[in-house]
Amino acid sequence: MLIGHINLAVSMNGTGEHFVTLVEALQGTGLHQHVLVRNATLAKRIDAIGGVAMGPVVHSPVMAYCLMPRVDLVHVHEPTAGQAGLLLTLTRSIPYILTHRGAARFAGNPLLHAVYKRAAAVICQDDSEVAMVRHRLPELAIDIIPDIERHGSAAGHLRLYQNSQRTPIAGSKGIQ
Repeated sequence: MLIGHINLAVSMNGTGEHFVTLVEALQGTGLHQHVLVRNATLAKRIDAIGGVAMGPVVHSPVMAYCLMPRVDLVHVHEPTAGQAGLLLTLTRSIPYILTHRGAARFAGNPLLHAVYKRAAAVICQDDSEVAMVRHRLPELAIDIIPDIERHGSAAGHLRLYQNSQRTPIAGSKGIQ
């Protein structure tokens, strides 16, 4: 299975560290990954992980959409990247998963509503984030997967990827 990741965060902060840890943990499972990021420092960190295809640095959701190769599933790591996920779903039928962190500004933003509603799954880290999302979009299916640093395993992400595809992940190893 080939997973595409899109992360359009501008700064390299704690979320960027979580992203690097996730890509590293997934690499150990036998999945193939193609990564597109906006932050050049983050791109260098990901490029240093053996066996991960790192695309060029991208500066917009449209650029990420255009440069994403054919993948089985896309994991978008913040709402702006979700716009690329939405385009991939609508034009290429590639499902996407959205990681929600912090406070998204849902009020009066129909594009953000569409990004969340069209996602195959939405990941939150804890119940407080779920409550924030459900307040605006109560009909969403939301999965709670704690930060990989706290959880210590990529198994939750792998299960979610598999369920979003409805097919077994061939070649995965080390999954309980």
